[in-house]
Amino acid sequence: MTGIRLSDISLRYGRKQVLDRVSLSFDPGDIVGLLGPGGGGKTQLIKVITTLKQPRRGKVEMFGVRMHWANRTALKSARRRVGLQFQNFALFDSMTVFDNVAFSLRHGEKMAEEGIRNAVHRTLELVGLGDAEESFPVELSGGMRRRVAIARVMAARPDLAVFDDPVAGLDPINSAKIMVLLKDFAGETGCVTVIATHDLERLLPICTRAVAIFEGKVLYDGQSAVVEEAPDDRVRDFVRAATHH
Repeated sequence: MTGIRLSDISLRYGRKQVLDRVSLSFDPGDIVGLLGPGGGGKTQLIKVITTLKQPRRGKVEMFGVRMHWANRTALKSARRRVGLQFQNFALFDSMTVFDNVAFSLRHGEKMAEEGIRNAVHRTLELVGLGDAEESFPVELSGGMRRRVAIARVMAARPDLAVFDDPVAGLDPINSAKIMVLLKDFAGETGCVTVIATHDLERLLPICTRAVAIFEGKVLYDGQSAVVEEAPDDRVRDFVRAATHH
């Protein structure tokens, strides 16, 4: 299975260039850590690779298919293979935790209800919310809602799983558990996994690659284990500050 290919991608909001000639590839089995300062382009890159945003220029290929945003059929087909945990959770307030996690399973490929129930039960147990299935999002803390959003992605077992700030608002113990869980999930499914977070102490040890984005440009794309030795001093300084070295 081919993964994601970005070629010479640029994206602009008004006069601000938020992505500047970005070329990247993401392959099945990759666990990619996106890092860089706030406003540097991480979230905009996520919007492009999940087809939520059409770039101003450049080419996007997903699973061997060139994306044309006017081709709604191809776009819809690609989006079925994508799971995205949004920063703001994007949960349905009128649905229980169980139904939120089951939503993509019920609206994707045909799956028996028993299989859906088993997948949802298992995933909620993994994120420590097995006893919250009948709760509504409004009844949960921010950290718990974030774990529901993570569970929704994991239950769907997509070909591309993207986690945007997955441990923000979580205590250190749950943050560590979630990061290990994401690593295990990626290893088990073999999907393309992309994780954006400022918690580099927990991110870098679980990743196979690190991609550093500053002012819309990719300044580093390589092994996560040696990102602290990146050629660009902005990346080195950022990583060292974030990891307290």
